[in-house]
Amino acid sequence: MNPLTSQIASIVGTSYVIDDPSGYPAYAVQGRISTLVVAPGSVEELAHVVAAAHAAGVAVIARGGGTMQAWGRPPATDFIIVQTTRLSHVCTYEPDDLTISVEAGTSLHALNTLLDTNNQMLPLDVPLPARSTVGGVLATAMDGPRRLGYGTARDLLIGVQVVEATGRISKAGGMVVKNVSGFDMMKLYTGSLGSLAIIVSANFKLLPRPRAAATIACAFSSSADAFALARAIYESQLTPVAVEYLFGPHPQPLSLSGRGVGGEGCLLAIRAEGLPAAVERHVRDVAAFAERAGATSVSVLRDEAHTAAWAAINDLPQTFSLAEGELLLRLSCLPADLERALADASPLAVRHGLALTVAARALSGIAYLRVRGDDEGALRQFHADLLAHWPQVAILAGSPAIMAEAPIWGANIPNLALMRRIKQEFDPDNRLNPGRYVV
Repeated sequence: MNPLTSQIASIVGTSYVIDDPSGYPAYAVQGRISTLVVAPGSVEELAHVVAAAHAAGVAVIARGGGTMQAWGRPPATDFIIVQTTRLSHVCTYEPDDLTISVEAGTSLHALNTLLDTNNQMLPLDVPLPARSTVGGVLATAMDGPRRLGYGTARDLLIGVQVVEATGRISKAGGMVVKNVSGFDMMKLYTGSLGSLAIIVSANFKLLPRPRAAATIACAFSSSADAFALARAIYESQLTPVAVEYLFGPHPQPLSLSGRGVGGEGCLLAIRAEGLPAAVERHVRDVAAFAERAGATSVSVLRDEAHTAAWAAINDLPQTFSLAEGELLLRLSCLPADLERALADASPLAVRHGLALTVAARALSGIAYLRVRGDDEGALRQFHADLLAHWPQVAILAGSPAIMAEAPIWGANIPNLALMRRIKQEFDPDNRLNPGRYVV
């Protein structure tokens, strides 16, 4: 072992150090192999590991379940990986206060399984929840369909503990929902892709589980009709927690409305939660709106069918398993512009000979576009053409060559100079996730 490896092994134990990661392709980052993989068993061990790496001038990349490790550019220098999955303890759980604090390596599935015992939930719908960790979800700010009804991770987070680039442990927020003292550092760390600090624990406000839930799946022959229904819902007094627009072929088609998502049709899936009477009103009114909008079929899913449908929908933007010749984009725009943006994307895909799958938050202005084709040049040109009209298009996953060379974070990035100043202040030596984010 080299001196740094020996020092880290003395901190965490040799059984939690992989000093030759080349035999473990899962730990590669955009095709690059780390020099060391270490799995600390406590926040203090992780802090000591980061401090040792900083003193040795070695970069650090945090890794949770690995489900979103494809995000970002290839690392700019040699690096070690700090695996957080051993940090999976519940720090504090106050069911009566509807708050919980958990370590960052806790999976979303394990967290919600615990909350189920008290009929509570953390409504963060992320791909592959059995593997996705709290730290990874916060670092990427991954959203889900129910952001419409409950907000995103930023809205549910009330406190965070991090390890800074030098190994110092610091905190922001607390366990009180109405915490307004000082700068809201939690929102700064959320979505920073681990470039400012490594999140090691998080505190959340919780919600009671709804007494009833149902999905109204409405199939359409055109996207215009589907968005007409979305507008009718928006202009009504209905309050669905999710309105998801789905289009395109998928390796495992969703069995909604007795048909897959593919062909020339599209689907609008509306999720209603709350008191039984409120859910039934949504079922009744949405079905009536859908008929007026020209739906070809309307199905109501409940219980296991409802749960399975949304599990499949939530997994559509996953980046853990990427097929050959596949690109995943995230398009952000004003909700009113989403229909027009997707109308631009569809003929572009046809023009370049690409298959297109869309999972879009129809009333939130966020769309995930999965494009597939045999020609990498066509994939690049599709992205360039779309980016020319919609500057907030990010590439979340693709081939290492595309991730290294394309403008993966979009064009005309707002507040870029400010972001660079913040990065310089928090990590002046560029040791955390170097080169992978916009700064």
